[in-house]
Amino acid sequence: MEQYWELIKRIVRESDIVLEILDARFVELSRNEEVETIVKEIGRPLIFVVNKSDLISRKNLKRQLMKLREDSPLVFISTKNKRSVKILLYTIKKVFRKYGKKHVEEISNQKPLYREAKADIVVGVLGYPNIGKSSVINALTHKTKTKVSKKAGTTHGIQWIKATEEIKLIDSPGVIPLKKDDELKYALIGARDSDKLKNPEVVADSLIKLFMKYNKKSFESFYDIKIIKEDFESITLQIAKRRGYLIKGGMPDENRTNIAIVRDWQHGKLIL
Repeated sequence: MEQYWELIKRIVRESDIVLEILDARFVELSRNEEVETIVKEIGRPLIFVVNKSDLISRKNLKRQLMKLREDSPLVFISTKNKRSVKILLYTIKKVFRKYGKKHVEEISNQKPLYREAKADIVVGVLGYPNIGKSSVINALTHKTKTKVSKKAGTTHGIQWIKATEEIKLIDSPGVIPLKKDDELKYALIGARDSDKLKNPEVVADSLIKLFMKYNKKSFESFYDIKIIKEDFESITLQIAKRRGYLIKGGMPDENRTNIAIVRDWQHGKLIL
């Protein structure tokens, strides 16, 4: 774990600006305080990039952002929306003119900072596995530069990627170290795959409660069920029957149903 943090520090040092990629569905959960502290201590401007904004309603997105009270610029992005990508590029240049240039001037008067990424503006991209870093990078470069997968942690090793004539991106090594005791958080933001969860029922239960509170109709529509009793067992039983997730004697396959609910969420099929 320690080597990953050293790598993250290196990325921040070699960058003029850092992007922290967040999940629009769980903005606060997808933030990493340790990363933000490192960025602040090293003295680089930070831009919050709220990804997957197309997977949540405007009402629920607004609710999420009420908790995000920071001085750092905030950009919403959907990799399917070209305009949002242009806004991110514009914000990077604007922040560099205001803050990044000062950093460049400071280091030019001191010992030159060695960095492999040679460009006018070097941007570090950080975020949890499967949060959408690769998708954002590909959108910025207009090409498939990095492997995109729904499996967590598909990028390995630092990559220097040309976005424009003046901007080069530093992609992180695919993982910000995860704490073993916070499985629920990492499952909800997709940083831990559904089939690797020790307790998928806990995550499925949290998702059901979330939808019952904020978007019951969307949940019912996706699974083609009508929810009368809003409790975990009766809802998962309905889903198991509808999907045919049954075992001997016609009993519901609870584990398969729970994993399916989490997978549907992580793959962006369930829209909050």
